[in-house]
Order: sequence, then C-alpha cells, then structure tokens
Amino acid sequence: MVTVSGELDLDSAEQLSEVLLSPEAQAATVILDLRKVTFIDSSGLSVVVAEHQRASAADSRFAVAVGGAPAVQRLFDLSGLTGAITLIPDPDAVLRGE
Repeated sequence: MVTVSGELDLDSAEQLSEVLLSPEAQAATVILDLRKVTFIDSSGLSVVVAEHQRASAADSRFAVAVGGAPAVQRLFDLSGLTGAITLIPDPDAVLRGE
C-alpha cells in the first residue's frame, strides 16, 4: 500500500511516480491510498492512470482508495475514470481479499 496525504500536484506527482515504480511497490496487488489527499490536479491524475496501465500490462491488481476524499472522488468522476480504475472506500478490505 502506498499512502499519499496533502496535495498531489505538479510538485509531488513525480515523487509519487518514483515511489510507485520502486521495487518496494512491485506486488501482485498495489493499493494507492488517497483518502488523506486534499487536492489533486491533472499531473497527479496522470500518475494514477500510468500506474493503472502499468499494473494492467503486468497482470497485477491496482486499486485507489478514495473514501473520505471528496476532491479526489470528484476529479475521478469529472474525468470519466470512475469506471476504468478500481476505486475502493476501504483498502483493508481489499488486502483481506474481500
């Protein structure tokens, strides 16, 4: 699980991308926890989409936890990605296999 808090924007998107590409983040299931993100822009969304595509190509499972982060949920809704990327309210449920 990779957890992000605060703002996910141009200044922090590259750092998140590096974390998601690191050996520690290569697993059969990767959950990006954005529940504590207060702001996300297109550069942050681009990192999420890139990770989704990478995970799909690697036949891995990728999900984004957005429960309690209305700004994040709103951006996914407006961008039309709500149905394309797995959004979950609770990352613990996925980790338990539910």
